[in-house]
Amino acid sequence: MGRIYYGWIVVALAILIYMLVVGATFGAFGLFVHPVSKEFGLSRAEMNTAMILMNLGNAAVAPALGRVLDRFPVRRVFLACALCLGGGLAILGLSRSLWLSSAVLAVVLPLGYLGAGTLTMSALVARWFTAQRGRAMALAAIGMSLGNATVTPIVGVLVEDFGWRTALIASGAGVGLLLVALGFLLRDRPGPGEREGGRPQVAAPSPSQVPSAGPAPVGALLRSPQFWSIGVSIAAALAVIQTIAITLIPLGQENGLTTVEAATLMSFTGGGAIAGALMLALIADRLDRVVLLTILLVLGAGLNAALPYANTYGRLAAVAGLLGVTSGSLPPVFFALLADRFGPATFGTARGLTMPLIAALGMAAVWFAGKTFDLTGSYDVVFQAFIIADLVAAGLMFATRFVGPAKAAAAPTVS
Repeated sequence: MGRIYYGWIVVALAILIYMLVVGATFGAFGLFVHPVSKEFGLSRAEMNTAMILMNLGNAAVAPALGRVLDRFPVRRVFLACALCLGGGLAILGLSRSLWLSSAVLAVVLPLGYLGAGTLTMSALVARWFTAQRGRAMALAAIGMSLGNATVTPIVGVLVEDFGWRTALIASGAGVGLLLVALGFLLRDRPGPGEREGGRPQVAAPSPSQVPSAGPAPVGALLRSPQFWSIGVSIAAALAVIQTIAITLIPLGQENGLTTVEAATLMSFTGGGAIAGALMLALIADRLDRVVLLTILLVLGAGLNAALPYANTYGRLAAVAGLLGVTSGSLPPVFFALLADRFGPATFGTARGLTMPLIAALGMAAVWFAGKTFDLTGSYDVVFQAFIIADLVAAGLMFATRFVGPAKAAAAPTVS
């Protein structure tokens, strides 16, 4: 029996790393809202500024960090960022200064979240896989949902039994140490003689998939029509998904659900995300990625059309589950498409450059939904606007099939 291809070990590591990073940060954020706001006398809006700071930090850090990943050994970057994540969480637990906490949220934690998590691991999986890239990305993405189901509840127990400060210090130390240990198992790319051994993918290769020794220039990517058609459509879709996800619980409460019933809607979303990722692992490399993303975006429009009629627990649960399928499937297919079109050697740069788009549209969508509800007392206008946004994103994504890369992006310097 032959040796296991090390790329699958990288996928297993990605699942564990995503689980730790997502579960201890964005997944656990809600656990600290009440105790932290009570201690510092913050309003709910002021407390939510912490999430905005992290999103802004992600947008600011990602382009430079993505470029670094394409030029330096992954293990060094990962280990440094793992220390940032663990140390940042611990500093938040010790800090008595809102200014210090804000700096950690805006700079240190984004470095840790991206460099020891989502950006680094997606870049690494892209390097190890070609024929089965979609399957590998989908399986790795399961770790994000598992983080909410495993790590976040553990942090919740720590908060309840020992207080929020001790919980942050303990989770920072524990997650930081585990990430460092896992980091020593990472390898940049396949060595001589290591072969993936997968079936060829259905999607036709892009002109930008020309082997080379280094990443494409940033300017070449920014001049590429494909970069903008892919980036803007995905940013719009993820903005809609993020806003609907944080709207589900209050929407349920407005339709007569208890707090516990409304909270369980997120469990259906998590279950749908895992189911979507598993299903995607079977079909992602058999279908054209642009067509698959277009279908998912049209499904998103359909979900927004159904939300005004989701006025019972069963209907809301069904919508939450389908939302999970969409949210769990979009990112891995998006990552695989970026690697296909711009090459694994340029993936970190391309992925990093999409982050400001994703963050900007995400914050705009959240603001729009809140402002519209305040003015109208309903989310109906929001859902109608999101239907249009998803359909426009679907059209823009499908147009990618007919848009060629910029000449500079197809030059021999492009991987």
